[in-house]
Amino acid sequence: MRFVFSLTVAVVQLIISVSAYAEEQFVSVESITRNISITGFTRASAKMPLTTEVEGKVSAVFADIGDSILANKVFACLDDTFVQIDIKLVQKEMSRHYVDIKYFKKEVSRYQKLVNKQTVAVSALDSLMRDLSNAREALAIASIRKQRLEEKRRRHCIEAPEGWEVIDRSIEIGQWVGQGEVVAKIGNYSQLSIPLTLSQQELTSLKKNKDNIELILSGNNLKIPATIEHISPAFDEKTRKILVNLLIKKSLPELHGGMRVELILKTSGSKGSSFFIDKRALEERFEEYWLQRKDGKRIRVKLLTEQANGTATISSREIKLGDQFKIISF
Repeated sequence: MRFVFSLTVAVVQLIISVSAYAEEQFVSVESITRNISITGFTRASAKMPLTTEVEGKVSAVFADIGDSILANKVFACLDDTFVQIDIKLVQKEMSRHYVDIKYFKKEVSRYQKLVNKQTVAVSALDSLMRDLSNAREALAIASIRKQRLEEKRRRHCIEAPEGWEVIDRSIEIGQWVGQGEVVAKIGNYSQLSIPLTLSQQELTSLKKNKDNIELILSGNNLKIPATIEHISPAFDEKTRKILVNLLIKKSLPELHGGMRVELILKTSGSKGSSFFIDKRALEERFEEYWLQRKDGKRIRVKLLTEQANGTATISSREIKLGDQFKIISF
């Protein structure tokens, strides 16, 4: 009877032990993240100066500061009167060469028949063929000169990309400008660029979320999708930060420079020994806090803060991200 009782007790203890083991739960430590707000201002996605390719007097200006370049892509034109006159002279010259060619072709054809009849010398035919060749050559040279003058006339108009806006303008009608002079500055405001300087940690966070970057437009709390335009391979010697250009992909109610936008980045805590963990895994003994690993080893930790959501912030150099610890209280 005593033996049966002892066996029963042993079986009950074994069941309790197995049940307790089966109910053991573990939680992992999580990294501490914080939101960093980085402010930037919109700029044109591209800018460029407009320069003259020829010299001359300004005859027309088609866009003022703030205006967009029209569909014909012309910003301003210089007086091209003398080029027009030169083109007319070349056209007259070409007409004369056409007449000469027509004449010499007829003469060559006639003399070829006479040479076949042996009524004129072959040298006369050779002379006419040389004259025909010279006339054709002169026409080709005049045609090239006309092309050059027409290209020069085209360059009397200063062209710019359609839709770009005039940022600055330094010419007026009647003003004389020299070759290579900057007459205006234009920018592409159909897309906006935001230059930011980021630390390596911030840049890493941005890259992790590169397909889902959002900016907040200050003032109306409007969220705007953005993409990374380019990342500079260099860094600022003083701040140790890297220049990153973001590009706004979505059209805004208004597009101009100087609009304040905010980039929110989630980054890991500055201290690699600080983590979040479920408070139920903490064991308090004599005002000290401990965590128990799966193998039963206990680690003393420093309790930093307790959160209302049931988590606590702890610190320990013996813990790595992803480590699991046993839940002590349920």
